[in-house]
Amino acid sequence: MRDRLRARLGVRTTTALAAAVTVAVVLVVAGAALVLGLNALLRMQIMAAADQQATQLGERVAANFAGSDDIKRNAILATGKRSDYVEVVTDYNADPNHEPDVQNIGSSDPLPEYPLMSDLLLQPGETDTVDTWVTLNEGKDVEVLVLAKGFEFPPTGQHFTVLAAQPVDFLHRAVDTVMAMVLVGIPVLVVLVGGFTYVFAGRALRPVEAIRARVAGLTDRDLGQRVPVPAARDEVGMLAETMNQMLGRLEGSQVIQRRFVADASHELRSPLTTIASGLELLDGTVDEADRSTVHTLRGEAARLDRLVDGLLLLARSDERGLQPHREDVDLDEIVEAERGRPSDVGGVDPEVRADPVRVSGDRAQLVRAVRNLVDNARRHARSRVVVTLVADGASAVVDVADDGAGVPPADRGRVFERFVRLDDARARADGGAGLGLAIVTEIVTAHDGTVEVLDSPLGGALFRIRLPLVDAGVPDPDPEPSPVLYDDRPPVPRPAPEPGYGAWTGEEQPTRPTPTGGGPDQPTRPVPRPTRRPRPHPADAGPTRPTPIRLGDATSPADVNPTGPLPVVPPLQR
Repeated sequence: MRDRLRARLGVRTTTALAAAVTVAVVLVVAGAALVLGLNALLRMQIMAAADQQATQLGERVAANFAGSDDIKRNAILATGKRSDYVEVVTDYNADPNHEPDVQNIGSSDPLPEYPLMSDLLLQPGETDTVDTWVTLNEGKDVEVLVLAKGFEFPPTGQHFTVLAAQPVDFLHRAVDTVMAMVLVGIPVLVVLVGGFTYVFAGRALRPVEAIRARVAGLTDRDLGQRVPVPAARDEVGMLAETMNQMLGRLEGSQVIQRRFVADASHELRSPLTTIASGLELLDGTVDEADRSTVHTLRGEAARLDRLVDGLLLLARSDERGLQPHREDVDLDEIVEAERGRPSDVGGVDPEVRADPVRVSGDRAQLVRAVRNLVDNARRHARSRVVVTLVADGASAVVDVADDGAGVPPADRGRVFERFVRLDDARARADGGAGLGLAIVTEIVTAHDGTVEVLDSPLGGALFRIRLPLVDAGVPDPDPEPSPVLYDDRPPVPRPAPEPGYGAWTGEEQPTRPTPTGGGPDQPTRPVPRPTRRPRPHPADAGPTRPTPIRLGDATSPADVNPTGPLPVVPPLQR
């Protein structure tokens, strides 16, 4: 129960509550002790004042201040014209067998003669107290503390008791004031302590939160990063150092693993190529009985080649990222190409609905991403696969839906991990190695897009790719013309061609059109794109004029790809 409550509240809240409860208990105990101590202290002071009054009055009466042996006269003279609350009482009937005859033989002016403040009658030297209410001559009731003290009148040996009273209203006011302060101050202090503890605990845990945030943002590509180490050399600093050491070990293990995957994949390419070539050559030489075995082996070799190719792609992505070669790509052409494309996975042919959409990216990588999703849908679909491409705001959205079993919500994040195949697709005939969707994720991420899996309206799974559209921008209303550069280098002399060289075409070779100007100061005519024909040996062309090169001009002869297919020259007859 305590662990669940702590997990629900958190460290900061738990610490603040613990501090608040502790302070509350301490303050309640301290407040109660303060109130009780104050009450006892004031009461002691009141009793001390009443005892002093009773002692002075009793000693004066006992001293026979009036000079006579009449105790009553001495009591009247001693209590007359006093403003405090004192009385002198005595019992005139000393016989214990009869009813006592208690009389008030002297009292101060504020008190009436009767009733007495107390019926206490004490022997000489005895003291007692009682809390009571007295009614003054003016009719006002006052709560007092009455102290009774016994004395003896020496001339006659008669015993008398002095009653001295002290009001206790100021005691109650003081105690009530302190009680109110305690009742108000304790909650305020508890709240302040809890709040300050919460704030300071948050400040103390700020390095931990920084460590948590950094670790939460780490992926398998960010293991080279480290968590911040606080300046304080305390437990949090030790935690940060330990976390960095752990990240270092994980990074080292990851580097070794990636190097192994990359090296193993590279080393497997050559044997696989050899095996595939050998099986292809063997396919035409074996009899009909062994041909099915060769076909099976060729399929397995192709499957293994795809697996190695996927591992290599993922290894490159892990090492330095895919780094796509960006160019404007008509995504609708890639999607439309899936309409009749034959696939090794078989299944139903997809229905394609594509709007004209252009994105910026690597065409080959985008083709692979779309193809992987379509193959995955064809592998798991029952009767329909629908591929849709639309433009949604600033994004191109590719949806690949099927009517298969779908992906459970609990596995929709895990399905994009590497080597993950769900339970209903573990059969070798139904699925690959579990790299297709991981490759899709890497490609889409490299193109600043997202990929997710949703519920398909067909009843199965719907994989959705979002890619940013090409930003066409605003054309320049007055573009500057491209500068014209001339190759003014002197022609290099060439040796005379051997007989028969260049005679394989059977026709005269055209001369490449050149500008009419001989230099940069003369105007030139537009140069048309030449017709792609087999080119003769450079020595046969003769001297030519300087060829203009326009930067960024797609029609410039200098932009013609010089790596076109070369003709096969027949051997010379000797």
